[in-house]
Amino acid sequence: MRPEEDAFLEELYRELFPKLWRYALTALRDPERAREVVQDTFHEAVRRIDVLMEHGNPRGWLMETLKNKIKRAERDFNRYVLHFLSLHSDLAQEDRALAAEDPVFPGTVDILREIRDFLPPDDWELLREIALEKRTYLTVSRELGINVWTCQKRVQRIREKLRKHFQEYL
Repeated sequence: MRPEEDAFLEELYRELFPKLWRYALTALRDPERAREVVQDTFHEAVRRIDVLMEHGNPRGWLMETLKNKIKRAERDFNRYVLHFLSLHSDLAQEDRALAAEDPVFPGTVDILREIRDFLPPDDWELLREIALEKRTYLTVSRELGINVWTCQKRVQRIREKLRKHFQEYL
């Protein structure tokens, strides 16, 4: 990038990052995912710096790009959840409450209790953090001191165990 492009983008970054992050946080309700989406928005700005500099409203361009990135992140996340966590229950509405120790949804509670009793404690904690608390693999893998691929593979193996155990329900 040329020096004037670099200075232009740096000024926009310093000015707008907090505002864009708050907007993304409101939409995604996850600080890590919000940060990733905003960083991705600025990455797009770097890739298309010529368009951004010529645009009549660069701040508006960044906000629209962010909105599109948020939509894509939500769509990708929902597709991921549907593909990798199919327990045939209505976890979408209840997931936050279910992550608590004493949830109030009897049918799903029984299933989750059976899952918790079936899985080793480490596997249950990992599945709970990824599936119910919707934490990112990156965050969880850092906390566990493993790489993202290993974390994803562990969750995949947990799902396979659950498919075999709950085969009669599927």
